[in-house]
Amino acid sequence: MDDARIGEVQVVAGGTEAREFLGAVRSGEIGAAVWGCGHIGASALFHLAVAGVRCAGYDLSPARVQDIAQGRFLTTAVTHPAPRTITPDTATAPLLIRASTDWRDMIDQRIGLHLVCVPTDHGRDPSSAALEDVLPRICEVILATPRGPWPAVIVIESTIVPSWLDEIVLPAIARAGLELGRDVHVGAAPRRDWFSGEEHTLRTLPRVVGGTTSEATSLIAAFYSLICQTVKPAKDAHHAALTKVVENALRYHGISFANALAVGLPRYDTAHVLELASSKWNIPYYHPSLGIGGHCIPLAPQYLMAEAGGGERVELIQQTVDFNAGYFERLYAAQLARLLEGCARVAVLGLAYTPDARMEKLSPAFSVLKTLRREGRVVRLHDPYYSADEIRELAGVETLRFPEDLKDYDAVVLVTAHTPYLQDAIEARIRPDAVIIDNFGAWRARPFPDGVRYHEVGAG
Repeated sequence: MDDARIGEVQVVAGGTEAREFLGAVRSGEIGAAVWGCGHIGASALFHLAVAGVRCAGYDLSPARVQDIAQGRFLTTAVTHPAPRTITPDTATAPLLIRASTDWRDMIDQRIGLHLVCVPTDHGRDPSSAALEDVLPRICEVILATPRGPWPAVIVIESTIVPSWLDEIVLPAIARAGLELGRDVHVGAAPRRDWFSGEEHTLRTLPRVVGGTTSEATSLIAAFYSLICQTVKPAKDAHHAALTKVVENALRYHGISFANALAVGLPRYDTAHVLELASSKWNIPYYHPSLGIGGHCIPLAPQYLMAEAGGGERVELIQQTVDFNAGYFERLYAAQLARLLEGCARVAVLGLAYTPDARMEKLSPAFSVLKTLRREGRVVRLHDPYYSADEIRELAGVETLRFPEDLKDYDAVVLVTAHTPYLQDAIEARIRPDAVIIDNFGAWRARPFPDGVRYHEVGAG
C-alpha cells in the first residue's frame, strides 16, 4: 500500500495516530486474530496475510484449521488472490498465518486486532449464540496481552442486529473489566463481497466501517485500507452494521417483487419486461427465480425486523417475508405443475444456491425437491461440488450421473448454473420430448430439439 493510498484514508478517517497504528500492523508489531474461519473468516485471513499482516485464526472445526494450514482458505471452488503488483514485497513470501482450534493459542501472539467472523444465524433466524460464546474469550486474550500504545480493537465482520452492540458486545466487554476507549475499541465492518468472479471482491467493493468512537473508526478505517481499495467510514458502528442489513433487505424486496410478477402475471414474459425496465438508469434488474437462497439475503429481513422491534413496525418487510414463505408452491401451482404434467422422472441440477460454490444455505433446490417428491415423482439431484453421500445427507435424495443419465428423465430442472452445466452440450443429452425448467435462463440460447418444451422462470 503506497503512501498516497494511506493518505487518502487519513483524509477520511483520521490523522497521525491512524498512520502510526497502520505502520505497527504492517511491521508485524500488531497481529490480527480472526475468530471464526468459515468463508468470511478464512478469506479475511488470506487477504490480510497476502498484504503482509501477521494473522492468527480460531475455529471450532479441526478440518477448517487443517485446510488453512494447507493453504485452502475457501470451501468454494474459487479463490481470488490479490494481484501481485499490490504487495510485491509479500506476494511471494510465506503467508504469516497460524490457525488453531484452541483460542488460548492467541494469547502469546501480540494480537491487537480481533475480527469476529462467527455465524450469526440459526436456520432462517438471527442468532447471537456464537457471538456471545466468543466474546469472553476475546476479552481474556486482550487481558492477557501486554498493553501497547493503542487499545485493542474488536471488529464485528459478521452480519448482526445492530442493537446487539449495546445488548451483547459492550456488556461482555464491561463484565471482563475492560474499559471502552481505554482498553478496547469496538467497531463493525460487515462483509459485502462475493467469493466467485473477479468483479465484486473484498478488494474492489467499498468497505463500510464504523466504531463506537471517532478514534475507533479512524483506526479501523486505516486497517482495512490494507486490503480494500475504498474505505467508507460510517457515523458509528451501529450505522455500519445497519448498512449491511438494509442493503440486503433492499435486494430481498427487489427479488421478491420480480417473483411476485412471475406468479401474478403468468401470461407475460416478466423476465423480459424487467430487463426492459432496467434499461432506465435508476432501475436495477431482478430476474424471477425459483426462490431466494443464501446466507445473507433471505435473513436480512429478520435482522431488520429484530432491530425495529417487530415486523409490525416495518410492515412492508413483514409482508414480503410472508409472501416468500410459500412462494415456490405458488409458482408451481401457477406455472410449473402444468409444464411437468406426465413427467414421472425429474432430474434436478444444482444444490448450491449460487454457481460454482459449495453453499446450500436455504437453497431453492430444497423447495423444488420437496414439492416434486410430494407429487409422487421420482426425483434425483446432481451437483458437481457435492458427493453422492453429501447429497443424500443434505437433501434426502439419490444423485445421478451427469450428463450420462439425463436421457433417463422426463424433465430437467436447472436450479444452479454451475460451469459444468454451461459447458456441456445439454441439448444432445436429453430426451427429444423432455421438459426443461431453467431458473435464470442460462440455457435460453441452446438449440433444443423441436419436441423439447423449454421454460425460463418468469418468461410466461
